[in-house]
Amino acid sequence: MSLRLDHSSVEELNLALRLYRRLLVRLPLILILGFAGVIGLSRLSTDLSPPYGVYLLGQGLETWGLLGLLALLFAEFWWEGRQIGKALNHPALLDAPIAGLLGGLGVIGERAAAIGMEPGFFHGPLRPIRQR
Repeated sequence: MSLRLDHSSVEELNLALRLYRRLLVRLPLILILGFAGVIGLSRLSTDLSPPYGVYLLGQGLETWGLLGLLALLFAEFWWEGRQIGKALNHPALLDAPIAGLLGGLGVIGERAAAIGMEPGFFHGPLRPIRQR
């Protein structure tokens, strides 16, 4: 049996599921540490130049920190979407990695069902479909 563009091996599907798990663990960490960093920048700004803080190009350090956090989140979504698209060899995920993250789990489920498998709990490794 040769693999076509719309087929994936069990290893590729497990890799994509592992990348989804990694994304779900990294996002809260980025958000928690990012907001802690923004609060730290706000305190540092006020300590350096009381009472209003330090301004760069008309914006405070906390605004720049929030913009940096937003850029980091965008980069994380784009990078992980690209990696999942490469693992699944799916053109839509490769062309639009951020938008494709939403449909990636559907692609994994569809391809896994075609070979008689289903994802485990919390995007765990593939296992055979249970017959009821």
